[in-house]
Amino acid sequence: MTAAKLILFTAMLALTASCCSAGWVDYLFPTLMTEFYNQAPTKEGYRFDLKEPNGSTREEVGVIMNPNTPEEQLVVMGSYSTYDEKTDTDTITMYTADKDGYKARYMIKNRKLSPGGLKSLAG
Repeated sequence: MTAAKLILFTAMLALTASCCSAGWVDYLFPTLMTEFYNQAPTKEGYRFDLKEPNGSTREEVGVIMNPNTPEEQLVVMGSYSTYDEKTDTDTITMYTADKDGYKARYMIKNRKLSPGGLKSLAG
């Protein structure tokens, strides 16, 4: 679903760019990028995060381990979450990717409070 939204957004942006003046696109695109996307190089690698308006997020850190040695490798650690409006559920995936492959752990959270949780909040 997120990929479809991204493709639609990109298509709309391309259509807008072809139909409108460059000044409007130059104003809109940096505003969208700074509102939802942040990337920063670090001494050891990189860090970025992406926050979508629907609450989905992605955060990632890449680190070069053992630089300038035969054992040098890129290790990527991060997480992403998606929100399903129909079931009111967040799916959170935490992952690590290195020379041994991609390893992911999943967690599913329902945003609705259970009756017991509501009762304990009420006192």
